[in-house]
Amino acid sequence: MTSTPTLPMKALRMLLRCRRMVVVLALLGMAGGVSAQADLIISQYLEGNTGTNKYLELYNGTSSSVNLSNYQLRIYTNGSTTPTQAVLSGTLPANGTIVYGNSLGTIYAGPFTTLNAICTFNGNDAIALWKISTSSFVDIIGRIGNDPGSAWTSGSLSTANQSLVRNANICSGVTVSPSGTGAGAFTTLSSEWTNAGTDNVSGL
Repeated sequence: MTSTPTLPMKALRMLLRCRRMVVVLALLGMAGGVSAQADLIISQYLEGNTGTNKYLELYNGTSSSVNLSNYQLRIYTNGSTTPTQAVLSGTLPANGTIVYGNSLGTIYAGPFTTLNAICTFNGNDAIALWKISTSSFVDIIGRIGNDPGSAWTSGSLSTANQSLVRNANICSGVTVSPSGTGAGAFTTLSSEWTNAGTDNVSGL
């Protein structure tokens, strides 16, 4: 199954929040080099309670269409520093989203692009979005090279058995893997993500 990039209300809200932040900073004389989103981000992560219900959503908050063949999604399993990777394809329009999932998933009936090589993650597997042309990370979930046990956690948030939605004020991804070890090593989990419950696909 292949998804068609869309502009849902969530993407519109994220766009408006990012642009409002730029305006506020400009009014305060703090804008400097701040701009609207410069690249893609991972906007939603769903690690299902059972089975192969695994989904990732990418959001293009830039002002231009993006050629997805310049990107890879990567999975670093169980603390590995060597990834399994998949080159993406197609074009993601400005302010659009695209969902990737496992073909055996059962809880999401909407359109998505099958990416079984990546969408097998559990709560202790780091996920990264990699840009081929710059040989650099665009966004990271978890901590590469660290096995936290069953999941990275912070308060009520967890990368296991949970649907995580990126906060609407986040306009750029995590481009450097966090330091530290253990369940708390995913240091931006609490500041950049919201717990949407278990098996909640309503925002995809």
